[in-house]
Amino acid sequence: MRVIEGTPQEIVSYERLTGAVAEAVPGENSAALPDDEAEPARETTKPEGSVSLEPEDHVALMKFIYGRAGKNDLRAYLTERFIMRLLDEEDVVVAFGRSSKTFDGLADYLMIRDNGPQRYGAVAYLRPSNGGMSVRLGLDDLEKLGEKNNVHIQYRNVAPADPYKINCPLADEAALELALRLIRAALTIVRSE
Repeated sequence: MRVIEGTPQEIVSYERLTGAVAEAVPGENSAALPDDEAEPARETTKPEGSVSLEPEDHVALMKFIYGRAGKNDLRAYLTERFIMRLLDEEDVVVAFGRSSKTFDGLADYLMIRDNGPQRYGAVAYLRPSNGGMSVRLGLDDLEKLGEKNNVHIQYRNVAPADPYKINCPLADEAALELALRLIRAALTIVRSE
């Protein structure tokens, strides 16, 4: 057994250089939602009565985030902070998407879901590669939150039936705080229906 010390990003870089991990790193302009072949995968949840992940879950999550974020250190850092705060503060499930198009079988996004009955699927999809996060909220929901004109929100040009009408890219600290509020709002909606 070989012990490697370093930050998650350094470990992922080392594994790439040595060929220990073969991944397809998505481009910066990837679409915000998964492709048609994607399917739910392994889940990473917050253990009952604890604020931290199990060690093996934390390592898998950090490898995924830093591996998919590529060389964009700020996006990787913000994505990591966002997910860790979300897991600490909310009763959610974070799941890796699956894809048959990558070497490791994982897609380039994380799904964020309520840790209850799965009537609606994910409340958000988050891509570490570009920090893009599509949230299950519409214009009416944003008006209720008072965030209709927030500069961090991008409206998606989607079919009226598509529930993921907005994007909130994790571009800076203000966007991270807004993203947490949006996730909480989406969780409140799916939990109340």
